[in-house]
Amino acid sequence: MTVQLRGLTWDHPRGYRPLEAFEAAGGAPGVRVVWDRQPLSGFESTPLSELASRYDLLVVDHPGLGAAIEAGAILPVEDVFAARDLKVWRDRAVEPTWDSYRLDGYGWALPLDAATQTCLFRPDRLRQPPASWTEVLDLSGVVLCVAGPHAGLMLLGLAGDRSGTALLDRSRAVEALELLREVWQRSDQNAASLDPIGIHELLADSNELVCCPLVYSYAYYGGVSEGRQPLTWSAAPRLRPDDRLGNGTLGGTGLAVTPRACTRVLAVTKYVRGLLDVGTQLDVVSTVGGQSATAAVWASDVVDKAWNGHYSATFGTLTTSYVRPRFDGWIAFQDELSSRVRALLGNTADLATAVDRIEDDYRRANHG
Repeated sequence: MTVQLRGLTWDHPRGYRPLEAFEAAGGAPGVRVVWDRQPLSGFESTPLSELASRYDLLVVDHPGLGAAIEAGAILPVEDVFAARDLKVWRDRAVEPTWDSYRLDGYGWALPLDAATQTCLFRPDRLRQPPASWTEVLDLSGVVLCVAGPHAGLMLLGLAGDRSGTALLDRSRAVEALELLREVWQRSDQNAASLDPIGIHELLADSNELVCCPLVYSYAYYGGVSEGRQPLTWSAAPRLRPDDRLGNGTLGGTGLAVTPRACTRVLAVTKYVRGLLDVGTQLDVVSTVGGQSATAAVWASDVVDKAWNGHYSATFGTLTTSYVRPRFDGWIAFQDELSSRVRALLGNTADLATAVDRIEDDYRRANHG
């Protein structure tokens, strides 16, 4: 007898191809998951309680955990899976993905997909990618990813406070915004409405653009099988000369279990064990453009070569990425932050004052 589960993932080949490929390869014996798709924005526009009533498994991102928990839409992983399984999966996950799904002492999803902001460029037009933001200023054919939440996430990658006591490192934030203003004035602003997927497609097809210095990377676009110019990535540019590495903001997705699945926990466990198996991640997920959160994939020379060096080029930035706040209400604040950053790029407002106002509003949003 086969147990059927329903899941919801995001509507991009990186989001659904790995799950479909796992099912096609045999999946988990006795368990079948029917996966529906929706745009990433749908997870924010559709009430999580509504999604949880229709699905057993949700592919989520960590900044939305607070809202999901408040809605009772997802279960702590400790209530679903055995401790020995959780330890195995934690030990296999690439840092800092596992910790990004922990909140209030519990884990709320299992890292499934890993991503961060890195430098994207055309290797046929740019021999040496920029190692610093001052080098970005010397380039022509640059585009910035500022649509949706991404202008704000770019600022967080450059200047997010790592101590947890504030949102922004004030001096870094002012410096970052000054540089971003200069880059924006010299960049192709026709791409202002494009998300990271659109930016990748634009660079792959463009005859003029050569680089996006900070954008969420998609190894999928390094494949030659897509019939377009393969793209290449490098570490995020450094803001300051003494920065050990350039900084990005952590992205990716996790697999969460809803209360709807409570009566089918054994089936969920069997499915997840199969999906997160190292062999599955290496031989199935990575071959169809999935961007696994399993560390063995990022360490594989075979996988790295298949996707044009994506993994080795971006691993350092990934492991040092800034992890966003996850309180209930963060998503709305994140949208407001991005709107403010976009405005600051095109005006002459005092940046120190603007950073102080962002920080004040963040404290109010975080503490009610």
